[in-house]
Amino acid sequence: MKLPSMFEIRHKGLFFFTLFYLVAGILNLAVLGIYGLDLLHVALIAVLSLITSFGLYGLQRWSLWLVIGLFFITTTYGAFMLNAILTDYTSPPGISTSIAILAIIFYLIFTWIATIYIASNRKDLR
Repeated sequence: MKLPSMFEIRHKGLFFFTLFYLVAGILNLAVLGIYGLDLLHVALIAVLSLITSFGLYGLQRWSLWLVIGLFFITTTYGAFMLNAILTDYTSPPGISTSIAILAIIFYLIFTWIATIYIASNRKDLR
């Protein structure tokens, strides 16, 4: 059985970003579970990412507004995280720090690409 027929994918590009927001929400929930429930901003990003994922899967027009809101939230969050990581280390970072830096950079890049793609294909949303 093909994957597109199993999930009834009507728009492959939007489905890719649906998966992106779903994975981002799950990973943010994992961060929340690892570092404690005090990180309210991570919980907000996780919940909004999951809601956006389900909205994009259903091709709902309101999900565009969540994508735009998440663009600003995650850009600010990622910039602060990069700043905190890069200013904290005066010596060369280790492998785990380098992986964290790359993960944040990829997260920011995919968020920007998702926002541009979804905004340019907003006519496909109902």
